[in-house]
Amino acid sequence: MKLKKLIVLFLILSLVILSVFACAPKADNNSEKNDSLVNNNAGENGDVPEETKPPHDMPEKDYGGYKFRFLVKEFNSGHYWGAVDIFAEEETGDPINDSVYRRNRIIEDRYNIEISEKRIGDVCGTARKSIMSTSHDYDVIMPDLNGAAPLATQGFFLDVRSELPELQLDGVWWDQRANQMLSLGGRQQFLIGDMTLMANDATWVVMFNKKVVEEYGLGNLYSLVKNDDWNYDSFFGLIKKVSKDLNGDGKFDENDQLGLLTDNGAKTILIYNTGEMAVRKDENDMPYLALNTERTIIAAQRVFEILKDRTISINAHTDIKLPDAWTDGVNKMFQENRGLFYMISLTVMHRMRGMDSDFGVLPSPKFDKNQTEYYHTVQPSTTNSILFPKTTPDPELASIIIEDMCYESRDTVRHAYFDITITNKTIRDEESAEMLDLIFSTRIYDLGFIFNWGNIGYLLESVYPDAGKFISKYESAEPKAEKAMQKTLDEIAGID
Repeated sequence: MKLKKLIVLFLILSLVILSVFACAPKADNNSEKNDSLVNNNAGENGDVPEETKPPHDMPEKDYGGYKFRFLVKEFNSGHYWGAVDIFAEEETGDPINDSVYRRNRIIEDRYNIEISEKRIGDVCGTARKSIMSTSHDYDVIMPDLNGAAPLATQGFFLDVRSELPELQLDGVWWDQRANQMLSLGGRQQFLIGDMTLMANDATWVVMFNKKVVEEYGLGNLYSLVKNDDWNYDSFFGLIKKVSKDLNGDGKFDENDQLGLLTDNGAKTILIYNTGEMAVRKDENDMPYLALNTERTIIAAQRVFEILKDRTISINAHTDIKLPDAWTDGVNKMFQENRGLFYMISLTVMHRMRGMDSDFGVLPSPKFDKNQTEYYHTVQPSTTNSILFPKTTPDPELASIIIEDMCYESRDTVRHAYFDITITNKTIRDEESAEMLDLIFSTRIYDLGFIFNWGNIGYLLESVYPDAGKFISKYESAEPKAEKAMQKTLDEIAGID
């Protein structure tokens, strides 16, 4: 009897213990990934449950039907680099369009406003005319960084740090590296955040064709990143292994198979992605020239050696004589398994949705094993940013609307972009999603590349293919760059 009682008592205690563990809150093993580009809690359209959103304290306002107007970029003739992140007339079933539509309805209902946009090719020219005439045509303009830089020195835009009181720039919905790198002398006019999708598309990445990797037995390329062995040596070594003159005509072109597909941007960006920069800033937020280093010269020599070798790489800008050298050239080569690596801005990845073979995404390689961090350049000629014209009559209104739009974009537009458009429709494995997290957390915005003082930002491209010309070219450009940079600082200092 005593034994039976002990057994019953043991069973009761076991049930009690199990019920306690069952009811106890589970540890969040994915806490570090809650802010990743891929959110497994996202719904069918990329939306994230309200309870997972960070707190956001905003004032209650009723703006009586105010028409809030954006000036944004129209798509170019190649259907690249147009704004898709600001306005949607109705839901169409496209994830980004529909997330933009729903985000705008949230903001419009919350503040009793009406959001609209004007799409135009020359955003900066149109903005200049509007602001100089002191007419209030637009509440926000969204040009590319290169185009907007000259306007920023002339007092055309408000300082986001001091003149737009409701912006919460420390929020995770704002790109903190952009906040740090895009200011000059403590003044910041450019904003990039979760509502600026063109900044994502303008980030350079390395795609790789898995079928070519398998064909040549190149192994698991992701392991090179995870083992901290992804650098110039491993990247360039792989590029040299896969070339084939497929049609036997004795030359290499878009009809053959090559190790690297790219365009002119690689001449600069592949070097900048080692951490070298045209311009850095001191402790007082003042810029200084920084490109003339031994490391820059060595990097240029190694990069140019690869890019000018027509038997292993091809440049869409210079080597392909087709009306559309991307769609019918390098894009087609990659899709047809005739390129191992495709180094290009991320926008091209959207063109790979119908590709039969699998492909993956890697960060840009490090310079060598001594480099501690990855760097990823955002192309300033195609990156849009948020700017507030000085003609805006109500900076508080403008800052409230943009602050809340960017906040709401984080769990709508941003997740539609990453979770649906890229993760589910384009890239085909979890490792690529992890690589994108790494890439987007290590982006750089080089003021020298943006303002291009004395052509310092594109100096590397100008000396290609002879890296030996860099020193003399730099010495010639340095005084002009210094003078142009000082002029910019003087103009910014004189802004009221």
